[in-house]
Amino acid sequence: MARLDLHCHSTSSDGRYPAAEVLARALASGLDVLSLTDHDLPPVLPPGLVARPPNLKTGAPEAPLRLIHGVEVTGAHDGREYHLLVYFPGEMPAEFIEFCKSRARFRAARFDYTCERLELPDRAAPEAHAGERALTRHHLAAALQKKHMLPSGEPSPEFTWQNAYDLLRDPRNVPLCDLSFVDAIRVARDAGGQTSWAHPPLNDAQRHVETFIAAGLQALEGVRPRTDKPTKNGLKRLATRHKLMVTGGSDWHGWTDDFGHFSLAGEHSDRWLAALDA
Repeated sequence: MARLDLHCHSTSSDGRYPAAEVLARALASGLDVLSLTDHDLPPVLPPGLVARPPNLKTGAPEAPLRLIHGVEVTGAHDGREYHLLVYFPGEMPAEFIEFCKSRARFRAARFDYTCERLELPDRAAPEAHAGERALTRHHLAAALQKKHMLPSGEPSPEFTWQNAYDLLRDPRNVPLCDLSFVDAIRVARDAGGQTSWAHPPLNDAQRHVETFIAAGLQALEGVRPRTDKPTKNGLKRLATRHKLMVTGGSDWHGWTDDFGHFSLAGEHSDRWLAALDA
């Protein structure tokens, strides 16, 4: 039974480890299929089969890991931002790579706007403005924390990560994404990508799923760690009712040591892989 993780991040966006390190950890964990889905960025590793070292106990060759090109694209709908996971069976097409880079450049411009508005000294690096790195609210929160550090260099107990994110939820400080979620789905489908709505809130999914299906949505990310049972079951029922596939991913950013403990397996993984390769 194949074990899949279709959602994780590297330092190219808001993860802790470079892509090569994420891949190495996936190989060591025993995952069979991995998709590295950085925010609004084309992949930095080539797709295909990646060999593992021989089994240490028996010396027998281990089955390779399959690396799938993917990305997590941000779009807005009805005043909220949602995330779209997009996957390709082989190389990501050149036109979609350019689309992703344009989204990363938007993120860089938004980062600079927020830093100026909140009087932060940070500005996006040249590689971000070139569309080669994606800056997120995580990076803005880190900049806010740095501004409020104590003279000793320690984080201020009076300005926490929660304080930072409260400021960053205000659309006056961080403008809403300028790409509609519907258009994100359409661009992905036109490029030949498989689409899944990443970590959809159940109430929002029930309200908007038909609109997104009409644009080309094919799956809901319904299997995730730390998701409560009512949400998980509700998303699976919604997917069944609308004949959508179910995908799953850890959304691992590197801040815990449990990578590989979670996986999507069974009928959902089999159906998704078959659809991707079709």
